[in-house]
Amino acid sequence: MSDPSPPPRTGAKKRAHGSAPKSAPKTAGASAKGLARREEILNGLMERLSGQELRNPSLREIGRALGIEPAHILYYFSSREELLQQVIMRWDEGARRAAPAAANPLDNFVQQVRRNIAMPGILHLYFTFAAEAVDPAHPAHHFFQQRFAAVSASLAGHIRAQQTAGLISAAMDPDSKARQLIALSDGLQLQSLVDPTVDAYREMMDAIATMCQAQ
Repeated sequence: MSDPSPPPRTGAKKRAHGSAPKSAPKTAGASAKGLARREEILNGLMERLSGQELRNPSLREIGRALGIEPAHILYYFSSREELLQQVIMRWDEGARRAAPAAANPLDNFVQQVRRNIAMPGILHLYFTFAAEAVDPAHPAHHFFQQRFAAVSASLAGHIRAQQTAGLISAAMDPDSKARQLIALSDGLQLQSLVDPTVDAYREMMDAIATMCQAQ
């Protein structure tokens, strides 16, 4: 998986000139207690998003699920968008940590599909943000650019190595095939959200097996 730079914080409102500043999320998050509370909110939200409990929730729905007031959440996160972006980044970091260091990128890639479909709420959130981030002005645009570029480069590099070893057809364009695999993976996972009978993992395994047999 990629190791993208965090998207910028968003949603903070400018205060009126001369108004007394209240305690800001940045100040709250700077202390050990504040950091621990941020972690508690993030972990609680990830747990609920991992199942069917929440799907792209509003701030009020998040607060209700966690048993806290929305204003309390905004004490630690500048906006709902920042909180949800942090969830996506935490999910991405978890995927990298879960990937065996000795496994090849194709194996890691397809195993991540299996992991994703077991967390429908986070998968739904990921696709929602990915669609919105097509807009260059979206705060997560750079995150997704970096993520797609890194995953594509990793897959293409492995395909080239397999071509050199004579295991994959040399006529195949590694960069194009990497993009096709990402598109297929995203498409199958999206279909699995709409129709749970779609086995995205098995179909990805079949596609990779077909690619490796194309000599």
